Amino acid sequence: MTSRKGVLISILAMALAASSLGSCSKTDAAKVGGKKAGSLTIWSAMSQPERVKSFQDIADAYMKENPDVKITIEVMPWAGTLDKLVAAHLAGNPPDICVMGSGWAQTLAATGALVETTPLINECGGEEAFLKMSLDMGAYENGYYGIPLYVAPVFVVYRKSYLEEAGITTLPATWEEFYAMCVQLTDKDSNRYGFGQVMGGPQSGIAIWTFLQSNDVNMVNIDQNGTWYVDVDAEARTRLVETYNYLYRLLRDTAPDGVISYSQEQVRELIANGTILSRLDTPEIFYDFKTKGNMSAFNDVGYFPFPAKKRAGSGTGGTNLGITAKGNTTLASDYIKWIYEGDRMVDFYISYPYAMFPVKNEMYKSADYRAKLPEELKPLLPDMALEILNHAAFLMSANGPFPYAGEVETRLLLAKPIAEMVTRKITAEQAVDNLLKDLESLIR
Repeated sequence: MTSRKGVLISILAMALAASSLGSCSKTDAAKVGGKKAGSLTIWSAMSQPERVKSFQDIADAYMKENPDVKITIEVMPWAGTLDKLVAAHLAGNPPDICVMGSGWAQTLAATGALVETTPLINECGGEEAFLKMSLDMGAYENGYYGIPLYVAPVFVVYRKSYLEEAGITTLPATWEEFYAMCVQLTDKDSNRYGFGQVMGGPQSGIAIWTFLQSNDVNMVNIDQNGTWYVDVDAEARTRLVETYNYLYRLLRDTAPDGVISYSQEQVRELIANGTILSRLDTPEIFYDFKTKGNMSAFNDVGYFPFPAKKRAGSGTGGTNLGITAKGNTTLASDYIKWIYEGDRMVDFYISYPYAMFPVKNEMYKSADYRAKLPEELKPLLPDMALEILNHAAFLMSANGPFPYAGEVETRLLLAKPIAEMVTRKITAEQAVDNLLKDLESLIR
């Protein structure tokens, strides 16, 4: 695998400056009277009340079965947690289990902060028991350093009533049909826009990656020696330029001015009030409308897979669980194995069904899970969700677990070309050249 020294030095420098590290017990699991004993600390960035409660309920059930075990879940924001994990590893006091976002497993595994979870995956049914793309989140070199927790498909969400008003009865099946739909829905004088997308935050990467995947653009590859390299020939570069030109045209002609700098919350609010009529998103948008009491928007949301250009493809969100190398690895492994037994995870997924989809194939067939799904998601599950997920790849990982995916996301590298085209008025060709230079520099 290519050396990551330069990248890791930067990460470690930031991490060492991170403060407020959690204190964690490192007592390995012991047997007391034939029962499991010890303590676990889990760091989780799942901060929504429903997810916090459900994640705690799972821990409480395990502690009830094993009264000599103490599990503490520390909830923290996504921003900065990766740096804190690296710093905690260096300081010798990491959590025992951590909830990891895309690219985290590769970054942490490269520092030696995680134990390999391939044996644990085998104990939980083996690779065939999990959605393949969910396993990719934790893949690094020749093994897995994370076990999937949940995934979320990315598709186009739209306001059904506005399509009906416009007389649009057939959902778009091509890029040009999608563009034509967004143009037809746009009436700037009435403050209505056919499309809007976050380009100024971490969420931008998944959306742009969906456009790139749909046009069969991957940009990076790995050779037989395990070395990553920028893999863009003349044909791929043409498709890359074509993708950014298309996205630029879509934003220019059918989105509010300045939308590229909006936050995810701002764009979702504009969809809720009927200003923006479509965007790429996960079903989490239902949760936003429901919790804000905006049931008119909630009941007006429809969805469909983003149209293929060269092939069916999509970005996806998700998390996995990592076991830290300096933590209580025996008890942590037992706990994770326990939560995946039978239907224990059903209520966890149902607690936040709009952004947490199962990672094990058998869960999609679970009568309990299917019965508890909200009505608005039943048309999505399992057929459309599985169709999207089976054609999806995590950020920059279509050709394998790209170890720099986390840096691509945090540095907003995929959004940078659009920002440069809008603010600096450079061409897509120039913006793409800058992107490829950034990727070369990152890998080097």
